[in-house]
Amino acid sequence: MSQQQQINVDLSNAQDIVCENCGNYTFEEVLLMKKLSALLSPTGKEAIIPIPTFACNACGFINKQFLPAAMRGEDTPPAEEPTDKPQLKLEQ
Repeated sequence: MSQQQQINVDLSNAQDIVCENCGNYTFEEVLLMKKLSALLSPTGKEAIIPIPTFACNACGFINKQFLPAAMRGEDTPPAEEPTDKPQLKLEQ
């Protein structure tokens, strides 16, 4: 039987993460949903892909650091999207 090593960490030295929109300190787990077309899907069928992340439980804002790298716009230029569909907006 293997034993798990316990590591004691002093969280008073850890940096607090706050909502970039309202300054709240608490978050809840939410899902971002992506639709993958059948042409790009490994199964050849359209797929819905849930991406777990965290949103402020006071205002619903998702901090940029909680987004997957591809959605932060750091590696790729933003794609033009139709204005008639809802968009995730990041305020700074």
